[in-house]
Amino acid sequence: MGTSISALLIISVLLTAVVVMFKANQIGAELLAVANKNAAETIADKVSTKIEIASTQDFKPSYEQATKHNVNDVEGCKRIYPGLARTGILTVSNEIDCYWFLGPENATARFALSKIIASPVEYSNRATGNTQISLDYLGMGAEISNAPNAYGDPFTDLNRGEYHWNPLEDFNLTGTATETDPYRFKIWSATVHTPRNEGGYRVVLTIDGVETQDLSAVACVTDFKIKNTGGTAFDATEIEEKLDIFIILNTDANNTAMKIPVKGNLPLQSNQWAYSIADDNYQTGIFNPGETMTLIVNLNGEPQVSGTLLIALPNGVDNSYSFPSICSIQ
Repeated sequence: MGTSISALLIISVLLTAVVVMFKANQIGAELLAVANKNAAETIADKVSTKIEIASTQDFKPSYEQATKHNVNDVEGCKRIYPGLARTGILTVSNEIDCYWFLGPENATARFALSKIIASPVEYSNRATGNTQISLDYLGMGAEISNAPNAYGDPFTDLNRGEYHWNPLEDFNLTGTATETDPYRFKIWSATVHTPRNEGGYRVVLTIDGVETQDLSAVACVTDFKIKNTGGTAFDATEIEEKLDIFIILNTDANNTAMKIPVKGNLPLQSNQWAYSIADDNYQTGIFNPGETMTLIVNLNGEPQVSGTLLIALPNGVDNSYSFPSICSIQ
């Protein structure tokens, strides 16, 4: 009798163990299925997430400032940097443009000039190219004048049918130029003394031994445009709590500095960012596919140098964008 009871107890324990193992395997399989589903959904979410980054850029105020270096100048001069093109338009109300630059004394330099026939040039002159864009190099000290025979050397006149001067013959930079007494040249219409619409131009200066100036010297980003080109939407909470912004500044040729601005509200304090969604008419506050986010970053107090914007979205997908510099916020 005792033997039979022992056998029954052993069988019962074995059956219980089998049931427990079955349940454990079932639960494990269910957990694994859930984990695989979540992983698949995460992968699919990331695969469908895409953004494109652009920016709105402007010239720095210093690049647009016109300075008269001679008391007799009729026009102030704007700065031009080697390798960075300047453009402008000569019109009835703007007969002359002037530019100044610095460079090593006795260095060899040259210009390239192009004439651009477009509005407001009258149609009859557009068809024939009957306009004149002149460049006269004046060096240091000479006044900026649009009087007849106020020529420089070297010079060129792009007349009817002439559209390019590339490059002008080499010339040497004579004298030690400073910001108060720099090298200067003017663009005007040298032999046409009745004001008329001459059209646009593009001029480039190169100086031997002087590298092309980094774009950060003249341009800066006022805001970044992030377009949702994928299939994933992000709500306001995700953006404000999980969107990460990193700014890598190229402080010099060999070093960088990482800045991690935080979410703020307008008006922004230094080291803060804010955003808005353009045309946010569908599901207000949600960054939907096809919509564009405008991102403003305040880095006042940091050097205005080139760098890289790195955006990490709430689901971990990231993208980067190189910029010339970030404008100061007034």
